[in-house]
Amino acid sequence: MVIPTFCPKGPLLVVLALGLAACSSGNSDEAGNAGTDPDTQAPLEITETDAEVRVCDDTLCFDLSRQPMRYAVSSKSGAVLFESASADANDPIDNRDYARDNDVQDGIDRAYPGLPQISYRPLAYFTDQWQFASGVDSVRADGRTARFTLQTSDTHGAELSLGFADDGSLSLHYAPLAPGVVAVEDALAHTARGYYGAGQRFSFFEMSGERVPLWISHGGNADGAQSTNEIAAPFFWTPDGWGLWAQGDARGEMTFAQNNERDDAINVMRESAELRLRFYTGTPQRIVSQYTAESGRPRSAPPDWMWTPMVWQDSDTSTESVRALVNGMSERAIPLGAVWLDNPWDAGKGSFDFDPNRFDDPDALIEEVHAQGVRFIVWMSPFMTGDYESFAAERGWLVTGTREDGNDATYYPTRGIDPHLDFTHPDAVDWWRGQLEDLTARGVDGLKMDRCEEDLSDNSVWFNGLPNRDNHNGYCGLYHRTAYEAFIDQRPDGDFVLLARGGWSGGAQWTGHWAADNASLPGTFGLAQALRSLLSLSSSGFPFSSADIGGYAGTRQDLGEDGPRLGLPSEATYVRWTQLGALSPVMQTDVPPWWVTQRAVDIYRRYAELHNRLVPYTAHYARQAIETGVPIVRPMAYAFPDDDQAADYADQYLYGDDILVSPIVSAALELFAVAKPVYLPPGTWVDFWTGDRIEGPRVRTRLYPLDEMPLYVREGAQLPDGVSADALP
Repeated sequence: MVIPTFCPKGPLLVVLALGLAACSSGNSDEAGNAGTDPDTQAPLEITETDAEVRVCDDTLCFDLSRQPMRYAVSSKSGAVLFESASADANDPIDNRDYARDNDVQDGIDRAYPGLPQISYRPLAYFTDQWQFASGVDSVRADGRTARFTLQTSDTHGAELSLGFADDGSLSLHYAPLAPGVVAVEDALAHTARGYYGAGQRFSFFEMSGERVPLWISHGGNADGAQSTNEIAAPFFWTPDGWGLWAQGDARGEMTFAQNNERDDAINVMRESAELRLRFYTGTPQRIVSQYTAESGRPRSAPPDWMWTPMVWQDSDTSTESVRALVNGMSERAIPLGAVWLDNPWDAGKGSFDFDPNRFDDPDALIEEVHAQGVRFIVWMSPFMTGDYESFAAERGWLVTGTREDGNDATYYPTRGIDPHLDFTHPDAVDWWRGQLEDLTARGVDGLKMDRCEEDLSDNSVWFNGLPNRDNHNGYCGLYHRTAYEAFIDQRPDGDFVLLARGGWSGGAQWTGHWAADNASLPGTFGLAQALRSLLSLSSSGFPFSSADIGGYAGTRQDLGEDGPRLGLPSEATYVRWTQLGALSPVMQTDVPPWWVTQRAVDIYRRYAELHNRLVPYTAHYARQAIETGVPIVRPMAYAFPDDDQAADYADQYLYGDDILVSPIVSAALELFAVAKPVYLPPGTWVDFWTGDRIEGPRVRTRLYPLDEMPLYVREGAQLPDGVSADALP
């Protein structure tokens, strides 16, 4: 089927190949992709007094007070953007989360505990105790960089470099000269209206009052707030004109005005000998675009079928289960773009081959699925088992030393998960990539890339010689990059899809992502987590994401097509989750709707058709995300940073430029109909279901029956053919 390219402000163009670049839009200056030649920039101006040192370019000024040591960054007009936290006589303070989370078992922490004490002094560092910058010895200009020599409380001194970029960003490099530095931190005053980003946040979206571990993990409470922490990024932005990226892979944490520490300050700490911060200025769109231009955006445009509905089934994966899923959708006239084979489809981790007890003729099955216009994706992990583990171990290709008993299973609590292939070893990478290329040659169209965020210990030994605290966060990127390079080599036109559970800053270069293992419940531990994941990932440079429609609970999967439906979502939860999934970049479910009710089938069909008809619209904004860093999903604080009322409606978002989405996710969804207030920003908006025209800004509340979600379209928007309430089945 040919899917037309969609230009939102121009005519609908039907083409036979990707042509989105021809109708792409976006302000390159706003997106941070266009800047002036640094050679044309004015030199830095340095002014010294007894009280402070001021360094300015033609956009920003950095003021460093001598006593006490503090800094502030302001615009050239004098408006302060951000500044150091004030001194506190009780500094350093006890980290109250440390006692709770320092729960090592077999060398592995369930959640990153941080350090026993934390400092909120500007430019501090830890050796055997916290020390801090205490004065300025000298400063000089070196082109567009100001270089400071600082005094410190332990007399060893430190070096501070400030780089003024032509795009209005500011890089800070702080390097204490003391021996044995194990951690560095910086603290800023809490003045912003909100903080957004930091990767995937299940327990909250806006981060004021929260702690974010910079340590990816599937362990319970790994996010510091009763959930997991599979995708993290040391990056955040504010709607008040600035944002920050703490560069590097070392573990650490960010704390945002937390009541049990400092409710007047935010803190960035890394277990490293130096601190590299990149400050961005401007709108959230500009900040995210500049950050993604540096950290990495998707390397190639996904195929259109990535934006079509997908289905999968866990544990009892077999030829029969795949046929039941594909044929079940076809028989019920539900559009389907891809089927995933989940674990355990293979003959052993590292085999890259099908289990003959489950698939008697996998190549014929792939052809059969392809003949129905459906793509074929398989589950993948970095684990090695059985003979494949022995093969890798003999060659030194495994991460070792994780546990004292020699068992390199890597999970907390230990449950026998298998050793990791060491992707820092080039020979291991070459072998794994070659095996994957053989698999893709059989017709496999993509991977569901699980794992990689398991809790390795400080004792783990890597080929590159770096400690685990420096390798762990970046490991997912090595794993995902190897897969991407294998596929792009085999399919240079980009006709493949990679979706991952774990990730770190810049990980969107290689894969899209899905939210892992949300409970099949309404509200905060289920459907609301999926919404927060979508919003936070989109705010953090991960533009292509999804969640399992209906949630994930393994008990229902293990019993197969004819087993009792244990752990299934309620009809209302499943339907409301379907609605969220349909207005997400990737729509996928591990619960076929006929496992729920016939009514669920009928409503799922309608929303799957809506998602399918939106493919040209989604593909256009996917291309824009690659070119400019502007995500497909735009949270209200991102899209309307100057509108405080918009930010109050944090559970709604723009999908592209013209569709306003307000999913129903609370426990109230179990009611026959739900009354929900929706904030409509300035402009004229059209109720997707009734056609009512509403002039914004205003809050509109009405009842939404189960088959309707709050959905509004900007007046004058051009949507693809068939995207209307009357045209849907």
